[in-house]
Amino acid sequence: MGDRRRSPGFRGGRGPPDRGGRGPPPAERGGYKVLCVSSLHLKASDDVVRDTLYREYKKYGDISVRVMHEPDERVAYVYFRNFDDARDAKHAKGRIILFDKPAMVEAVYESASREEYEGGREGGGGRPHS
Repeated sequence: MGDRRRSPGFRGGRGPPDRGGRGPPPAERGGYKVLCVSSLHLKASDDVVRDTLYREYKKYGDISVRVMHEPDERVAYVYFRNFDDARDAKHAKGRIILFDKPAMVEAVYESASREEYEGGREGGGGRPHS
């Protein structure tokens, strides 16, 4: 399928090394303020995706939504101002339906350490692998 671990919150490049789909245990990870929504219905326009996600997630806090076109699929990122809002939204709305098709909602974790974060800033952020 290709590498889909980029996040628009960082400038270009690749994400952190693949850890076999597992990554560090949650206690070692940083939190997350960004949700990645994938498996978007092809008939849903970018505006419909953006409006739907905004309507579904705005009740959990201040957000912004971006729709990105990656090489092998279209994904949307929902940015929250703080970790608690993002966590509450993810737990309450772990799945979104667009045109009768469920879209996947995944957390985009921040780096576990400052060194990893600074190194990741040049190399890109990361969308999690499930």
